[in-house]
This record gives sequence, structure tokens and C-alpha cells, in this order.
Amino acid sequence: MTTKISDLSLHPWLLQELKNFGFETAEDLKNVPSAELLRIPLLGGRVWRNICKAAGRELYDP
Repeated sequence: MTTKISDLSLHPWLLQELKNFGFETAEDLKNVPSAELLRIPLLGGRVWRNICKAAGRELYDP
């Protein structure tokens, strides 16, 4: 089952930013390097842990 990023209760600005990059589901974020994602403003801490859990990826995966 896929988890939409809109279901993760993200900040509206961050949700729009991820959609601008073409990400619709948490699984879309699974193969993107952590360093690239963590450069997006407001994407860190609690939000990062929620995305990792929904996508099924490790928190510290390079």
C-alpha cells in the first residue's frame, strides 16, 4: 500500500515543495539520497522520521 505525502500531516509549504519536485507518495522518496532531501527547508527532525517510516527506509542511509 502506498502512502501519499499529503497523509503525513506535513507543513503546507513543505507539501507543496515536495509536489513541485514531483513526489506524490512516500515511496517516491525512497531512492532519493538523504543529503538531497535534507537540504529542503522544513524537512528535518520529526518530518524526516515520519517520511522514513512511511517509505520504509533507514534514517541514516547515505
